[in-house]
Amino acid sequence: MDRSSDPAAALKLDLDRYVPGLLVWLSNKMSASASQLYRQHFDLGVTDWRVLAYIYIYPWSTAAQVCQLIGLDKAAVSRSLAYMEKRGLLKSRPSGKRKVEYLVTAQGGRLYEKVSKVALAREEALLTGYSDKERDQLIKFLHRLLDNLPAVERVGADGLASEDN
Repeated sequence: MDRSSDPAAALKLDLDRYVPGLLVWLSNKMSASASQLYRQHFDLGVTDWRVLAYIYIYPWSTAAQVCQLIGLDKAAVSRSLAYMEKRGLLKSRPSGKRKVEYLVTAQGGRLYEKVSKVALAREEALLTGYSDKERDQLIKFLHRLLDNLPAVERVGADGLASEDN
C-alpha cells in the first residue's frame, strides 16, 4: 500500500530511516561501550570524560558552561566535577557569587592525553571506510543538525512549531 494514501501508514516510524532514532541508537551504543572501557582502564565514566575534555579545552570553565555546550544534566556534571576534583584531576577557584571555575591539573592532563588517544582511535574505527571528503561532509551535516535544534525545541505536542514553546 502507498504511504501517501494511508494516513496511518504515513505516521508509522521507519526506524531504519528515522534520524533522531538512529542518532540516539548510535550515541547510546557508543556511550555504553566507552563507559565500560573508560571505567575499566581509567576509572572514569563517559560523563567524567566529557567534562574533563571540555575543561581541558576550555580552562577555568564553570559547570553551567559545561552543561550549556555539551547538553549534560547539571546534577551529573556537578557529581563529575566533585569526583574529579577529589581525585586530583581538577582544581577549582571561586568566581563571583556561587560560581566556581575549574582547571585540569597536571595529573588530569596526563589522564586526558591517555583517554583522548583511545577516544580518537574509537572515532577512527567508527569512521572506517569514509573518505576525508565524506568525513568533512558528515561533520558539516552534524553541525547543521545542531544548528536546527532551536527549531526542534519549538515543536509542540500538536506537532506544530510555535515561538511560545
